[in-house]
Amino acid sequence: MSTATEDVAASRLDRFVAKYRRDHSHPVNHVLHVGVGWPLVAAAVLIVPFRPLWSAALVVLAYAFMFTGHFVFEKNTPTILKHPQTPFVIAWAVIRGIVQGGFALVSKPFTSRKQDPQAKTVE
Repeated sequence: MSTATEDVAASRLDRFVAKYRRDHSHPVNHVLHVGVGWPLVAAAVLIVPFRPLWSAALVVLAYAFMFTGHFVFEKNTPTILKHPQTPFVIAWAVIRGIVQGGFALVSKPFTSRKQDPQAKTVE
């Protein structure tokens, strides 16, 4: 049984993820984040014990790609500048999605496509 506090926390996380999706709706920005930036950060984490300066350089390079996605393609301010906890919250949302049987942040593209009301659904 869930409490009111858990319901509020869940809806707050859901609202944060929804805002994150809106701030990352351009497909090129999505590729720069998921296909380039975050893999570079992951590589940086793996090599930090062996090459700390290279690791720091990879993180800076990763954020340069991701900030380019925001400033050039999205024309918005990166969420991390307003909310520094963003990477951790989004990582938690991805982990939660995996545990719940979905991989919502990566499997669903960050596009704002509108549904066609004329489209037929298959049941």
